[in-house]
Amino acid sequence: MARTRILFVDDEPNVLDGLRRMLRRTRHEWEVDYARSGAEALDKIREQPFEVVVSDMHMPDMNGLRLLERVRKDSPATARIILSGRADEHMSEQASGLVHQFLAKPVEPQVLKQTIERALELRYLADNRMLQAIVADLTSLPTIPKVYHEICRVTESETSSVAEIAAVVSRDLATSAKLLQLVNSSFFGLGRRVSSVDHAITLLGLVRLRALILANHLFAELGSTVKRDLFPMDLLWHHSLVVATIARDITLLEGQGEDRPDQAFTAGLLHDVGLLVLAARQPDALERCLEVARQEGRSLWQAEIGVFGATHADVGGYLLGLWGLPMRIVEAVVLHHTPNSIPYDGLCATTVVHVADYLAAQSWHTPSGSPIETLAGDLDLAYLRRLGRTHRLDHWRAEADKTLTRTMEVLI
Repeated sequence: MARTRILFVDDEPNVLDGLRRMLRRTRHEWEVDYARSGAEALDKIREQPFEVVVSDMHMPDMNGLRLLERVRKDSPATARIILSGRADEHMSEQASGLVHQFLAKPVEPQVLKQTIERALELRYLADNRMLQAIVADLTSLPTIPKVYHEICRVTESETSSVAEIAAVVSRDLATSAKLLQLVNSSFFGLGRRVSSVDHAITLLGLVRLRALILANHLFAELGSTVKRDLFPMDLLWHHSLVVATIARDITLLEGQGEDRPDQAFTAGLLHDVGLLVLAARQPDALERCLEVARQEGRSLWQAEIGVFGATHADVGGYLLGLWGLPMRIVEAVVLHHTPNSIPYDGLCATTVVHVADYLAAQSWHTPSGSPIETLAGDLDLAYLRRLGRTHRLDHWRAEADKTLTRTMEVLI
């Protein structure tokens, strides 16, 4: 079995020597290589691609941003991680459009190792050559938005406040406007007008805030390029919010605490991001999938397997994994159509997103011939029997009906 190839790029020999010592124990799992310049790194990549490239930001001749821009162009399936030893707002802003993970020096060895492992764990969820071919054929994968990076940085401090987080969000006018629109919509049912970003953040919580920022970024970046007659983005956005809300409500109904409800919301909101990527980057192939689904009366994800050899769930999970989202969320996105593939028992984000997706698609009456109709899949009763949860279906359906009644309008 071939080992995973990882390339570290840094112009400081002492840094590379330290990485060699730190990663010595991984030599049976990873094939690690090192380069002291961007030019040397590109030569190595041309010889044989790497699954992960970790580059220093500040290097002479070719800095990390220029290098990873070339990597994105030549090998879009490669996970791109950058390290920086100096705070540089302009470069950080540029990096947010090029990299999947941004780490500040000095980085703890365990943090670096976990970041790399998180990207490599995607093989457990979506390890097939067809998926790799799809990703490699995309012109580029979307990168995590700057405002998300900044919120994560602010909240790393134990003394961070809602006011500080609100200040970050407010600097991005499009994000803050969308946040207030959403909080005041029927999806959240607050019953009172919310006019300030800090109040909205207090009501939502940090986890749901982050989820909404990611979803809004993807719809803004990719949705504007999708032809409406291929896939109506307003309906997909509405569907995503409905699934997120139902998934969270089911989790609360089942008495799950801690971060489980917000985890379910995040997974539900992002469960179809792979479809958004395919609609923007592979419109002709997705159109063939839609035709097959309609003609053969199959779900879209089943038609995608015939055309792509993988599904939009696989693509979405791959992207979110590169972005470093928790693996339970990535897992729920990848398996929301095939939950019985999950290797453990117990109610989790995968369970509630699968059920919420089914209930939303079954209960929501869309115009005849709408692409949204093809999102409906079968409920995996064998999986629910395995969990001993089939008796809860009527309760979940009743909860979903409340959400669907409350959210009849389509948000744009």
